[in-house]
Amino acid sequence: MNYYDTFDENGIFQCSVDEDDVHYKGLWHKVIRVWLYDSDGNIYLRVRKSDKKLDCINELHLLSSESAVECFDRGMFEKLGVHFPATSHIEQANIRKKQYKKTYLDNTEIRDNYFLCDFIGEFEGNTSYYLYSDDTDGLVKVNAKGVLNFLNTRTGEIIAYDVKPFGDMQNSRRFLKIDDIFNDRKEDLFIKYNFVINAIMRNAAQKERSKKEDERIKQLISRSQEFKEQTYKSHADDNEGDSVY
Repeated sequence: MNYYDTFDENGIFQCSVDEDDVHYKGLWHKVIRVWLYDSDGNIYLRVRKSDKKLDCINELHLLSSESAVECFDRGMFEKLGVHFPATSHIEQANIRKKQYKKTYLDNTEIRDNYFLCDFIGEFEGNTSYYLYSDDTDGLVKVNAKGVLNFLNTRTGEIIAYDVKPFGDMQNSRRFLKIDDIFNDRKEDLFIKYNFVINAIMRNAAQKERSKKEDERIKQLISRSQEFKEQTYKSHADDNEGDSVY
């Protein structure tokens, strides 16, 4: 049986409790949602085997004494058969409270009170992954900003690319419609993706700014070297023919 860390409504840790009691007593706990993106501003979505719909990489409970990064890594491995690189960037994009109640035919009631934590991790599209999970049919990448506009208008199509396993770079193109995005009807799709995609876009913009700044510095260094070489050559020409005595 799994044990979850529990919290009060303000997110203050309380104690570790077994998963059955957590749900029957409606204790607050944490759920980690795993999202992947790249520095070009693409978001990576898992293809569900059951209905071929696209969704986040994984959504799983934070186990007792498990860090969010460890949970994120476990979520990656469960669905894609690979661990999240220790050198890659990961951050929390959003956290919000979720509350659900379900009553079964025998009048047994389950209350699910949890903090839903969206975490984004940087991913390289040529990373080898494996169809490791029975409920995973593949991986798709699509422009994150395009997805947000798409979910906002709920019309038209957007271009996405199938990311092949084992680092295969021959990615095929597909056209997505709103019905291709998984929706469990418990939350609005735009709200589900909004904070995540905005965080991805901020990171992509920061990477682009850093790239431009690096290029500017390289150009300044190159010009400085050229100036030094020209100055040295000019001084050498001035001294040409002078007597050493």
